[in-house]
Amino acid sequence: MNKQRYRGNVVLPNTVLNNAVLEVVNGKIANIVSEKDAPQHVDHDFSDCYLFPGLIDAHVHAYSGYEGEQEGLERLTKAAARGGIATIIDMPYDRPNPITTKERLEEKIELVNQESLVDVALFGTTTKFEGAQHIVPLAEAGVCAFKFSTYEADPKRFPEMPDSELIKIFKELGKAGKVAAFHAENGAIIDPLIEELRELGSKDARAHCYSRPIISETTSVLKLLELAKVYQTKLHIVHLSSPQGYDAVKWYQQQGVDVTTETCLQYLLLNEDSLTEHGALAKCNPPVREEGVRLELWNRLHNNEIDFLTSDHAPWPMTNKKHDNIFDNASGLPGVDVLFPLLFSEAVFRNNVAIAYLGRLLAKNQAERYGLAYCKGSLEIGKDADITIVDPKQSWQIDASRSESISKWSPYDGWQVQGKILQTIVRGEVVYSDGVLVKEKGYGKFVSGNPNAI
Repeated sequence: MNKQRYRGNVVLPNTVLNNAVLEVVNGKIANIVSEKDAPQHVDHDFSDCYLFPGLIDAHVHAYSGYEGEQEGLERLTKAAARGGIATIIDMPYDRPNPITTKERLEEKIELVNQESLVDVALFGTTTKFEGAQHIVPLAEAGVCAFKFSTYEADPKRFPEMPDSELIKIFKELGKAGKVAAFHAENGAIIDPLIEELRELGSKDARAHCYSRPIISETTSVLKLLELAKVYQTKLHIVHLSSPQGYDAVKWYQQQGVDVTTETCLQYLLLNEDSLTEHGALAKCNPPVREEGVRLELWNRLHNNEIDFLTSDHAPWPMTNKKHDNIFDNASGLPGVDVLFPLLFSEAVFRNNVAIAYLGRLLAKNQAERYGLAYCKGSLEIGKDADITIVDPKQSWQIDASRSESISKWSPYDGWQVQGKILQTIVRGEVVYSDGVLVKEKGYGKFVSGNPNAI
């Protein structure tokens, strides 16, 4: 029997137990002992540090890059471990073949178990037409949710789903009991604006923002909410960047629609001026918004209108971000390794977000929404001993050149961060400690969204 005791401020779903002791036996949480009952002897003393549940980044892209430029699970999960992330959920839009069948899912699961340093759950998706019949088999084989788009970035890999197909998909999702997560943008608004701005020869990187106004997001969100209402679908809106979108979600929730939302690091920390400052390094879809919208998103977070926070880690080599015309550059930012450090620093120290609430936003809510709470998401007896340990007293500076990611750049390069990750523990084993990765690829495992499929 392998038994370890950790002392520290244990972050539970609704409170923090200061100077408590967390007992881990054979990779599982065995007991949580409050300070007054805690044993004198512990194996690992992290007094004055926070012991968070192993964090979950529920929106990352390992294989969206072009051939020879893909991040891959090894690089991505190494970066995740350094960032305190114990579990990632990888998007299904792999290049060249997205995860649209059980066979492709099984191939990817094998890759996960060979390449990963931390644990990995997976999304599935469908082809643009005639793909709904694969929903139930993919769910039974272990995907935690399904990802779709209302904007067409690629007709094969990242298609706009026609409404007629969405209706078929929503019906199948009801049988599978899975969530439909959506990239919600309206190409009928966006694409003509891009062409117009291209013809004007605009050199200002902020033109990217002008090409994707808030209405291009909200019109798609409203359509999805109405479809989810009619077909009683579990809906999730990824990287929601507009206050109006949250207003719509709240109204539909009051009508009984099962809908949740996330926003990303960039929408809380960057604004339109960041495109002027960083150019394509701050280009993402949807775009970062004006300063007033950024500040309003913090208000929505304080009002419990945002269900969880993600990075939307979409790493590109610098060669994909150096074109003169902003529209010729790839969209997406790296972020899996700075998601938690920056949010701990900015949310706790500068925006008065409670520690336990931050833990829910970065672990518990994702696990519950995507069917992983049987083993992930919180420090509770019987669950995996995934622990992220952070020292709030230490400060440090982001140096993107040292990232494990294929992207050696970041719009946050040089930012000063309060709070330093000391260890990332996955299933009771330390994978990252004091600046060093101490496990090899292959330690990380696939986490099924269907426990019966394990």
